[in-house]
Amino acid sequence: MPTLYIAGVSISDNPKDIPLKTINTIKECTLAIGEEQKYASRLLNACDSKALLMLLNEHSTDDTRQDILKELLSHDKAVLFSDAGTPCISDPDYKFISLVRSKGIKILSLPGASSITTAISISGIDASSFFFAGFPPRDKKERKIFFDKVDKSSVTTVFMERPYALKSTLEDMLFIKRKISIALNLGKEDEESYYDYPKELLSLLAIKKAPFVVIVPKYMKK
Repeated sequence: MPTLYIAGVSISDNPKDIPLKTINTIKECTLAIGEEQKYASRLLNACDSKALLMLLNEHSTDDTRQDILKELLSHDKAVLFSDAGTPCISDPDYKFISLVRSKGIKILSLPGASSITTAISISGIDASSFFFAGFPPRDKKERKIFFDKVDKSSVTTVFMERPYALKSTLEDMLFIKRKISIALNLGKEDEESYYDYPKELLSLLAIKKAPFVVIVPKYMKK
């Protein structure tokens, strides 16, 4: 029976930031399941891995998952990783993990970085308890409901959004009348973090396109 490792990788662009144990384990695996071809290939090269690479991402179908599962069954060791951070935390693919588990395949973790906890750590916002809201919906009405809930949340809320949506996200948050934290390009050389009102952040970041995490302090009744 094979073993599937779920590997957390660096949230920077540098594969050398990955723990040595993870690098050595990836090198031993004969099947690698990555998110995107470019990053996955670069990571495997950095680990001196000759593993067969298969891709699993937000566009993958159930048929794709079944195909990967079938291939997995012919390997002793396989590894799944996302482009950055820890798989299945908004990244693909919890459905595949559930499928693998249902077949009795052994699953082991290779702990790594998380942009969620990293962003919290530099925000200066009380997150002794927090809610991770994932990604805002794209539908306009659902998106409004999402941000209304964020505004009225009784605990700190953390969410992520696609790099090209920074401007529209801040526009959607202009009605929130308290300071928020935004962290961009976490772990990279051009990492930035801000703490201000959405209106002020919009004027600063309107033209930015970068991976980002938003932290909204809990609603305090007056």
